[in-house]
Amino acid sequence: MATAASAPVTRKSSIQAKHVMWFVFVLMTLFVLLTRDRMLLDANSPLRQRYAPIPWLMLAHGVPGALALLLGVFQFSSRLRQRFLQVHRWMGRTYVACVAISAPVAVAVAIALPLPTLTMASVIQATGWVVTTATALYCVRTGKIQQHREWMMRSYPFGMVFVVVRVILTIPAIERQGALGVATVVWSVLATACFLPSFVIAWQSLAAGRTPAKARSAAAD
Repeated sequence: MATAASAPVTRKSSIQAKHVMWFVFVLMTLFVLLTRDRMLLDANSPLRQRYAPIPWLMLAHGVPGALALLLGVFQFSSRLRQRFLQVHRWMGRTYVACVAISAPVAVAVAIALPLPTLTMASVIQATGWVVTTATALYCVRTGKIQQHREWMMRSYPFGMVFVVVRVILTIPAIERQGALGVATVVWSVLATACFLPSFVIAWQSLAAGRTPAKARSAAAD
């Protein structure tokens, strides 16, 4: 009885944490769209003027990148994967294609519109996004489903960097630091995207390993 009662509690906690994370990220994305990206619709805005010399590069980077961010959210849905496997696979293929386009073009954008200390950050972010996505694709093509999910967990945060950085940069104390604040935030968020997913994956494995031990202890009691 104790074992049966403990299992639903663990599942409920995990679902709640996942939902909170996605809810916060959706809010952050909407914030970026409403406060920054909407200026791209104004031909006279400083942001639009900055990207004016490379409009086609920005389209080739921004549209697939935004689509990858949107589709990636649904790829983590267990219900979608279980009920509509073909839709999940179609979205996954589209996600991979979008990353394959958006990430390399991001490097071209960084070279065309250089910012001090940030060109290499763009190279590392793009490389990390492509490598983790390609590894996830390899895993699913070879039947390694669990490893595929883990590498998708490593892939998506590289796309999330775009949103998270722009939200943090609106904090007044950081905004006042100018170029130093931008560089600090970009490198810090990028480092987090590199290492945090592996920490979460390892922690989940540790938690899964403790569950059978607790079940055996409860059964013995």
